[in-house]
Amino acid sequence: MKVYDVAIVGGGVVGCAIAWYLAHCSLDILLLEKREDVCCGVSKANTGILHSRSYWTPGTLKGEMHLRSLSWFERAFRELGLSPLRCGALTLAFSREEARYLEVSTKSEETSAEAAILSPKEVLAIEPRVNPEIYAGYFDPETMVVSPFALTIALAEGAALNGVEIHCGKEVIALESSGRFLRICCSDGTAYHARFLVNCAGASAVRLAQNLGDSLPSLSFFRGQYFVLDRECQGFVRCVLYPVPTEKSKGILVAPTPEGNLLLGPNFEPTQGEDTATTREGLLEVERGVQRLVPDVPLDRVITTFSGVRPALPERDFLIAFSPSLPCVLHLAGIESPGLTACFGIAEYVGELLARRGLPLRERNDFRFRVPSRAFRECSLEERERLIREDPDWGKIVCRCEEVTLAEVKRALRANPPARTLDGLKRRIRVFAGRCQGSFCGMHLPRILESEGGIPVHGLQKSGPGSFYVLRRDEVATYAEVR
Repeated sequence: MKVYDVAIVGGGVVGCAIAWYLAHCSLDILLLEKREDVCCGVSKANTGILHSRSYWTPGTLKGEMHLRSLSWFERAFRELGLSPLRCGALTLAFSREEARYLEVSTKSEETSAEAAILSPKEVLAIEPRVNPEIYAGYFDPETMVVSPFALTIALAEGAALNGVEIHCGKEVIALESSGRFLRICCSDGTAYHARFLVNCAGASAVRLAQNLGDSLPSLSFFRGQYFVLDRECQGFVRCVLYPVPTEKSKGILVAPTPEGNLLLGPNFEPTQGEDTATTREGLLEVERGVQRLVPDVPLDRVITTFSGVRPALPERDFLIAFSPSLPCVLHLAGIESPGLTACFGIAEYVGELLARRGLPLRERNDFRFRVPSRAFRECSLEERERLIREDPDWGKIVCRCEEVTLAEVKRALRANPPARTLDGLKRRIRVFAGRCQGSFCGMHLPRILESEGGIPVHGLQKSGPGSFYVLRRDEVATYAEVR
């Protein structure tokens, strides 16, 4: 019987960051994710902003984790092979009262050294398309943007490269303590054993804790809706553009992405559970909020919409605490914004807490850096020709919009962890992410996944249970009745 040193429940950005951080030490680590892939829950849908110190929340655990994380950025990106977009951010004030808020925010000891209050003329020199009715702006050059998919998957791959076992499709439903270790029971009947368990199951974290008899406060869920603009809009704005924030959220914003798209959103609305539908009302609210910042934003270049959900505790702070009933279980809950930014600081803090409970953290000397393969669309003509000579699959275009090749699809299917759905491929190599939203690649991918990934065409799912991409003729009526 194998007993892991640490089992991590939840394959979002925080769970994968903890796995990657602990993989620097000589430990046996297991990561369990209830969905079919990592990055399928809360982490999959957000703006991807890595907030600088200017946007931290003083007097909170989330603020402490945010500041801890900043010192990890350069090391982490080097070890993960990631290059975030270093774009900076402008917060725009439209009244004297809003400008006063900006003035107060610059007086914190933790404010970025190069941040500054700007006049309307200075703001427009940086971003000419900003609403000329602005009263003042706050420029912070240290803000960065990263793909939340790319970061989470890179953390998972970096952890797996260093021995972490990642098991997807494993929903933890119960824990049993034998005194020396935990027995972790999953809904499919499998069981694992570990000395420590870290519960960072995102939207399910409180429910799992309550199943163990721990009285964590219930989560509230807030939905944010987004527009995605075509990559031909790259350069329309260069910075992240914020309104002055409210007590609830940082507001509806405009953000460039590393891939060249523009993200518009999110709004902030209470919802029931993990409801990620988009609505006409919500998208109209986003449209109005964005046009306040940039009146001529090209909404005729929208290629898709989506929404994400943030699970929040009543006090709107992170909770990271050991279970009172099982002292070897550590709960994380309410990890909302800036959870993506804070993931490295959270991982370090979790390591410290586990060490105090007796987990030996002996740093290994054979830690391996992740070396990502370059995307075909980013290669020079000479590099493309060399790749095609070495493997003709590099010359077979599967996705026209994003220039994704058959070789890249095969690589994603054989990765660790592998893509097992169309959305899993999308998050790794950007099929379905371009202008046609899968009209071309969607014709070819089902057969490719069947032949190369062993996934039957009629069992292929877009995003998880029930999202079948291809139905037999006799299944259509039955499926409609179920829906």
